[in-house]
Amino acid sequence: MNKFDRVTSILIYLQTKAVVTAGELATRFDVSERTIYRDLRSLENAGVPIGAEVGVGYFLDKSYRLPPVVFTREEGASLLFGAKMIEGRVDEATREDYMTALDKIRSVMESDDQDYLNVIDGSTAVYQPKAAQTDAKRDTWLPECRASLSRSQVVIVHYESRSSEETKARELEPIGLYYYSDHWHLIAWCRLREDYRDFRLDRIKTLTLKPEQFVRRAHASLQEYLKRDLSNELHEIVVTFSFESAKFVSEQRYPFGIVREREVEDGIEMTFVTPSLDYIARWLLQFAGGASSDNEILKPIMAKLTMELNARWS
Repeated sequence: MNKFDRVTSILIYLQTKAVVTAGELATRFDVSERTIYRDLRSLENAGVPIGAEVGVGYFLDKSYRLPPVVFTREEGASLLFGAKMIEGRVDEATREDYMTALDKIRSVMESDDQDYLNVIDGSTAVYQPKAAQTDAKRDTWLPECRASLSRSQVVIVHYESRSSEETKARELEPIGLYYYSDHWHLIAWCRLREDYRDFRLDRIKTLTLKPEQFVRRAHASLQEYLKRDLSNELHEIVVTFSFESAKFVSEQRYPFGIVREREVEDGIEMTFVTPSLDYIARWLLQFAGGASSDNEILKPIMAKLTMELNARWS
């Protein structure tokens, strides 16, 4: 990105947030903080009213606004691709909101660009597994979770844990939404457990927003949680299925957190990210003899499960 485009993009980005740090801008535009400082000075020299607070960040004067932004056909196509990618990963209400916003963008574009997007729209499709579509329909709490996050609002959920069909009431202070293993997860401080917990949306039976608000700064941010906790809970498993076994894995692999696959000499290598080694090990046992893994943590779990099954049927 050249300097002119970057400076323009910085100005647009400054309008999206109340306060932005130089480090955040440097990360967003993949340049050094020194370059960001020079770009901000360029904007100030051009008459843009940029304020700064030591230790906090930069901000635009509230009275300053750019004229309506015109989208290029490439930007429109990127948003269209985004719509197709999220189709099977969000609830119907969120999908409708996204499509409505995209229609508004398309309506103000030049007619040639509209024609371009119409061709792209009709010529592009994303495969959505049936299992993923079904799961997305069950993730019905996204609007309520977003409302809670934006208002720092306490929620009460009745949750069905993985280990029990019994639902339990929990009071939560949400810190973020995270999508992995084909499901949306609400990450929140659980008042019952007095710790952060991960709640899969399709296992939430009821969700109620309380009038009570919590102090957001008392908790870790979602990014801090992911760095500190989720890295210890998620496991990356690489499994090689024989060509014959890979035929039967089919759509089963999606609920178990597949993130990529490739053909290798011995078969199809699939990489999974999962929070439960026991869960994926039980699934892999049905392909015993047709699947192999070099994961040193997974091997003993599968060996133990195999012994349990042999003992049960001997």
